[in-house]
Amino acid sequence: MNLKEAFQAQNKLEKLFSFVSGYLGDEKNLISITEKHLRSKAAEDQADEKINIVVDNKFPPDKIIDFMLELLDEREKLARAIHVAKSSMKFDLDSAVDVNKKRHLAVTTLRELRQFKSSSLLEKNAGVGYVFNKEGNQTTYRYDIERVKTIDYDRNRVREFIKKLQKKATKISNQIDAALISTEVNYKLPFDMNAGNLEILEDYVNAIRN
Repeated sequence: MNLKEAFQAQNKLEKLFSFVSGYLGDEKNLISITEKHLRSKAAEDQADEKINIVVDNKFPPDKIIDFMLELLDEREKLARAIHVAKSSMKFDLDSAVDVNKKRHLAVTTLRELRQFKSSSLLEKNAGVGYVFNKEGNQTTYRYDIERVKTIDYDRNRVREFIKKLQKKATKISNQIDAALISTEVNYKLPFDMNAGNLEILEDYVNAIRN
């Protein structure tokens, strides 16, 4: 499989492991119930009876535990295979992906900056002042306030940065996509990638039984 498929297999193993862990975390999947009806203690002529209660534990817990441990082994095998595949690449894939994410975040921030504009707002009679009249008495008066907001950066530079970052991010994304497809990983998933979790469990248990 290629590196892209290996990452998909990695996600599949993670989801399947979570599913199996959840199955083992549900008590009803782990127990069998037997009721002992002790009738003879209440009535001498009545016989005791043992009744097995049907519990919906479709899979033997021991087999599911075994499967969970096998999933851990597969996860380790795949991780090692991915590491070897990455080491054969001409560039550091993890760093390239991480930095490119930051580029996209930077573009988002710069786009927001690009939207800001200088503005002015006239607030009528918003201010209050005090003066003395001819009689020497202090009086108040109202006046308008003009509030001017001016951006303190060059929006043209922001636009240029957006273009450069987008161009670089697209280039790196294309390189990453090409590498994911062309880089081979020496690993084979032991079950169908597209099969459902329940179907995979059923196939595993049936194979053990047979």
